[in-house]
Amino acid sequence: MSFPASKSSSKQLRKSRGGRMVKTFRPQLTSLIDVMTILLIYLLQSFSSEGDIVTVHKDLILPESSAKKPPELRVTLIVNNTYILAEDVRVASVDEALSSEALIIPGLYQWLQLRREATEKIEQYSTKTKFKGEITIQGDKRIRFRLLKKIMYTCGQQGYNNFSLAVRRREG
Repeated sequence: MSFPASKSSSKQLRKSRGGRMVKTFRPQLTSLIDVMTILLIYLLQSFSSEGDIVTVHKDLILPESSAKKPPELRVTLIVNNTYILAEDVRVASVDEALSSEALIIPGLYQWLQLRREATEKIEQYSTKTKFKGEITIQGDKRIRFRLLKKIMYTCGQQGYNNFSLAVRRREG
């Protein structure tokens, strides 16, 4: 893409106060556009789109780990000391889940079932979507293991057997 050169001569002369002739410089717009285009292309090429895929919920304090594997985009469960969220939908309270002797958490079980069925229905019509049974659990570091065990068991009963636990990278 180029623009026609300006009609003014770059060797224009102008009188100064002393009567001497001074050459003036006028930058060409075409050159400036080329420079800006090159800068834009360079910045777009160097822009890193690899950032945090997982957004940590504001109420959570994730456990620390030395794991270096980057997070992947999956179905996300958020668990703190009061409630269980599945993709930002409240599916159960922690008190109800812990008070029950059953290993399955009913609200979470139903939500996972609906999610799996929807994914399998899309899978029938699309070759790009496939149910893999992958799930990421963002659990507060203060939750009880018994609750985590119930969540993992419930997920496993619906075919979500590939668990990832979201952690915070240990400093140092």
